[in-house]
Amino acid sequence: MTYPAQPLPRSTQPGESVGPLGAVRNYVRKGFRFSGRASRSEYWWVALWTVVISLLMELGNFRLPDKPGGSSALGLILALLLFAISIFVVIFSLSLSVRRLHDINASGLWVLLMFIPLLGHLALLVMAAFPPNPRGARFDNQTIPNGTPAAAHDRGQRPV
Repeated sequence: MTYPAQPLPRSTQPGESVGPLGAVRNYVRKGFRFSGRASRSEYWWVALWTVVISLLMELGNFRLPDKPGGSSALGLILALLLFAISIFVVIFSLSLSVRRLHDINASGLWVLLMFIPLLGHLALLVMAAFPPNPRGARFDNQTIPNGTPAAAHDRGQRPV
C-alpha cells in the first residue's frame, strides 16, 4: 500500500511573524545558522533593538573605566568582554541578513554588497523590506523522514 506524498516539515516558514522578544530569541538561537529564512518582522525587530542599544550607549557616553597613569584590570576585562560581544553581534547579524535574503529568494552572497560604501547598505535595507517569496524554500535545510535532504529527494536521488 502506498501513501500519497506528504508535505515536508518546514521549520522556517516565510512570514513567521515574531514579536520583539521572539526576534531577539531567534537572533541568538539561530546566530550561527546561515541556512533557512528569516521573516521581515524578525529582521526589523532586531534592527530596531540594535539601533536603540547603540543610541543608548552613545547618549550614555559609555566609556571603559580608566585609572590615571594606566589601564585597570577591570577596564581590560570589560574591553575584552565588549570585543567578544561585538564579534558575536557581527556574526549573528550576518547570519540574520543572509537568512532574510533567502526569504526573498536571493542568494546570501548579496550580503557582500555591504562592502560598497553607503549604496551597498542602502541596497540591502531595501532588499530586506521586500515581501517573502515562496521560492525561497529552496534555501531551507530540510530532510525527509529517511534522512535524505529534501533537495536530493526532489531530484530522485537515494540516500547513501
